Amino acid sequence: MKKFLFSLFCLLSVILLSSCHKVVKSEQHGTATLIVKFDKTTVKTYQNVPIKTGETVLDLLESKSKVTLKSGIITEIDGISQIESANLYWLFKVNDKLADKGVTETKVKTGSQIEFYLGEFK
Repeated sequence: MKKFLFSLFCLLSVILLSSCHKVVKSEQHGTATLIVKFDKTTVKTYQNVPIKTGETVLDLLESKSKVTLKSGIITEIDGISQIESANLYWLFKVNDKLADKGVTETKVKTGSQIEFYLGEFK
């Protein structure tokens, strides 16, 4: 009985100690390109921006620009606001395709090109 209890204690100790290790989730796993078009002549391009595992498009943008959100939607980048009266909103493309998810749901993949621009919302 003592051997059984000792074995059980050892097993539980191993399980408890192994579950206490810290999981590192922010490993760098590549780079991406970030482009922010404020108008036809004002464009900021950031190449080879390091990305981390699980990083979203919003994380990438916030690493290079000041961003204002309202209900999870970007309303301003680096002091340039969307223009609701003209139906112009901050939109983004991933590899030249209009995103089908929001900035907090879209994950950045190695080699991706993320482009933000003021565009007409249709």
